[in-house]
Amino acid sequence: MGPTNKILIADRNPRIREFLRRELAANGHRVRSVNNARDLLKVIYSDNRIDLLILDPDFPYMDAVELAHKIIDRVPQIPVVLHCIRGTRDLSGFDGTNAVHIEKNGQSVEVLKETIRRML
Repeated sequence: MGPTNKILIADRNPRIREFLRRELAANGHRVRSVNNARDLLKVIYSDNRIDLLILDPDFPYMDAVELAHKIIDRVPQIPVVLHCIRGTRDLSGFDGTNAVHIEKNGQSVEVLKETIRRML
């Protein structure tokens, strides 16, 4: 694990995005964030390499299954951490991928850091 790891945070909540950005940057990661599905897909479809995606698929105008298919179609190898409240979205689009689900709660950042360490 080193500063060359690029992590993309996709979450509509600005407080969560900033908190995760600070926490992960403090661990030496290069972190970028987006707040909607359209910007997420722009980054995924660009030539910029992303090593890991932290995703809360609770975005308006695109359901999680459709978003999953678009991500997997473009970058099937990308590790994805689904960081969301359990049961709020249909996450079946990520079945059969290397996606890991971490439930959002007050202690999830430590679980998230450990999961990222293992995945990268």
